[in-house]
Amino acid sequence: MIIRKLTEDDAEDYRQIRLEALYKNQDSFGTTYHEEAIKTIEQFRDRIPVNNNNFILGCFENKELIGIVAFHQESRIKLRHKAYISSMYVQQECRGKGIGKLLLNKLIERAKVIKQLEILLLDVVKSNFSAKKLYLSFGFQIYGVEKMAYKFNNQYFDLDLMCLKIK
Repeated sequence: MIIRKLTEDDAEDYRQIRLEALYKNQDSFGTTYHEEAIKTIEQFRDRIPVNNNNFILGCFENKELIGIVAFHQESRIKLRHKAYISSMYVQQECRGKGIGKLLLNKLIERAKVIKQLEILLLDVVKSNFSAKKLYLSFGFQIYGVEKMAYKFNNQYFDLDLMCLKIK
């Protein structure tokens, strides 16, 4: 397995795995499959950051993209000490092999070398116990709950807000 930063050349693979994530795990993301499916490949290509303070990591097995996680550092002066982890997804048939752990570990390694960065933030649907277990195993702590954060098909979903101090 290879974990590396996605580039614009990965746009088609990124689009495919992102749409799969939204289709198979509708409750876990703030975007719906239908909202993303209408976007062009150029729009997906434009969403792949090309700098070190914003990136998407991909896990490849035999040249196939099987897992992703996104990282975004705040750019405003008062907020540069914070970064956000989002869009974490591992294909269902590849789960249980430690891929999520590899992705998160590589992301945290990269984050620790960013000069001003001190804290990583993420949110996770309260009922997503496997994702929460992974984040807790890395030392993330729940610092709050956003009630009724998502509403889909007349059902509400709460988010656990989590943080990890890295410096």
